Amino acid sequence: MDDRRDNSQAETSSAYRDAMFRQAPETRQDCYGYRPAECYAQAASGEPAAPKKKTSPVGAIVAVAAVLLIGVVAVGLVSAGSLLLGTGASAASEDSRALYEDLAALEEPELLSTPVPAEEDAAPRELTAEEIYLEACASTVGVTIPGYATNIFGQYSASTVTGTGIVLTEDGYILTNYHVIETAYSKGADLRVLTFGGEEYEAEVVGIETDSDLAVLHIDAEGLVPAVSGDSDGLRVGQSIYTVGNPLGELTFTMTSGIVSALDRRIATDANVTVNMFQIDAAVNNGSSGGPVYDVYGRVIGVVTAKYSLFGMEGLGFAIPMNDARHIAEDLIEKGYVTGKAYLGLSTATVSPGSARYYGLVQGVYVYSVEEGSCAETAGIRAGDVITAVDGTPVLTSTELVKTVKLYRAGDSAAFTVDREGETLVLTVVFDEELPAVGRPDVTLLPSRDMSIRE
Repeated sequence: MDDRRDNSQAETSSAYRDAMFRQAPETRQDCYGYRPAECYAQAASGEPAAPKKKTSPVGAIVAVAAVLLIGVVAVGLVSAGSLLLGTGASAASEDSRALYEDLAALEEPELLSTPVPAEEDAAPRELTAEEIYLEACASTVGVTIPGYATNIFGQYSASTVTGTGIVLTEDGYILTNYHVIETAYSKGADLRVLTFGGEEYEAEVVGIETDSDLAVLHIDAEGLVPAVSGDSDGLRVGQSIYTVGNPLGELTFTMTSGIVSALDRRIATDANVTVNMFQIDAAVNNGSSGGPVYDVYGRVIGVVTAKYSLFGMEGLGFAIPMNDARHIAEDLIEKGYVTGKAYLGLSTATVSPGSARYYGLVQGVYVYSVEEGSCAETAGIRAGDVITAVDGTPVLTSTELVKTVKLYRAGDSAAFTVDREGETLVLTVVFDEELPAVGRPDVTLLPSRDMSIRE
């Protein structure tokens, strides 16, 4: 257990590499239309561009004479001018592309994901809705379970889409919501991914994280267009956003728009799980889940996940911040599970007020059993103890204890207040890391399991 905990701490303290997303630059105008080959070379070297040389008076006279001479010659070359221009532009483009590919092959790809420092007064260019939609169509997919179903028009359809996905990498990793693929995943059914161009691929589940309602799929494809990841930590209430998804399963690749309505909403996805999301008023419906939320610069800042659909309620959609989703996706791709999650190792039950009076116990969380070798056993927690608080915060039910443990990371310590036959003890627990079961990397993530604590 100590080795496992030490490894988890090392992983959680390391910086994420953001390998699967193209980092959005500070400005989308750098190097656009102005000597791209020189700009790529400058970005790779890290050296500032050489200052322009001052022109001497003699040089100015020579330059004027050269312009006049060129003007005379140009009169006789009008018919060939366009051909020469096209050839020169093509050669320059090929040179720039070759240099770009050389940079991409370097052993340190961070050069490509690190934007060139922009001028203080420079600002990223806002894209039009049409431009954002074109980007979205290239990096957004439909996720479906093969089989005939009745669509919203009462017709039988074999292509009804169950949700939406975001392309993470060129080689086929797709991010979506867990609830989009839950039925197929739990029953072992086939999954398919549909692109805007009409291509259909079989998909496999790489990993799931039910606590955040996220899943990563993989398709056997090359040359896909990854989404550009934005920084969701900079979200502001009132800023404009766009979403693209497949509402109702039939109205594929639909764009809607709106604003960020609120931040840091704790939304419950089931009885024991709440997820931090931001609120939007853009129209989202069944089939939109798993789709991207774009800012005005064409960067994905969130994953559409939930909406309130009660009668009379409209404009209440919610999305997972992209910074959170990106870190989870990286873990799922690299490890198959989310690293650093705290694990306690107890089997518990709630001591209700009635049970407390009947059995002569205090109200809290009764410990049925303690996993051998777990951090709970190391801390001295025993079967028959009643946990009443964690770090001074009362926990009166097993559900509250589960939620409290989720606030910690593997390697964190917490003071557990325990009642043992009328005696109050304070025991220090250093949390283990929750690891997937051997031979079944998904079992600890299924919603039927109570994660750290099983009743």
